[in-house]
Amino acid sequence: MSFAASRCEEAGRAPSDAEFHIHRGYLPGVIGRAAELHGRYYAEAWGSGAPFESLIAREFGEFMEGYDERFDLLLSANQDGRCIGTIAIYGRRRLPEGAQLRFFIVDPDCHGCGAGKALLAEALAWCREQGLAKVFLWTVDGLPASRRLYEKAGFRVTERVPDDRYTVLRDNLRLELEL
Repeated sequence: MSFAASRCEEAGRAPSDAEFHIHRGYLPGVIGRAAELHGRYYAEAWGSGAPFESLIAREFGEFMEGYDERFDLLLSANQDGRCIGTIAIYGRRRLPEGAQLRFFIVDPDCHGCGAGKALLAEALAWCREQGLAKVFLWTVDGLPASRRLYEKAGFRVTERVPDDRYTVLRDNLRLELEL
């Protein structure tokens, strides 16, 4: 049983009632925690190693170096003072293909607590408030829970590209949402 689920069970609540809050913007440690969450999850799921975690840390760091809250969004889900998930929108990239959703992950111990759904909903609401016409993201085929979450939000697969950079051959999927 996951940490979040066991905590909820102890309190007599369903996992979806787990207490967390969403923070907008930078918090100390969020860059490292996002890299750690990605590194651990993909290492366990597919054997990805240091090159993948390093890439996430580098790209998240670059995102934060240029972060401008007028155009970009970073949300973190936090539970008991600990980051359990992140999502970011590169809004400054107002490209014809839209803004890019990146760094979306929730600690596997907290799956089912509603953090992923809440992060995605708040990020998409922000995109609509900003007047963005389209949001796109890249993900890996083989993440059925993530894909269901994206598709429930209205995202559709628009491209499939084979990728073997991170140990295991997987298809990368580009998903888009018209706002």
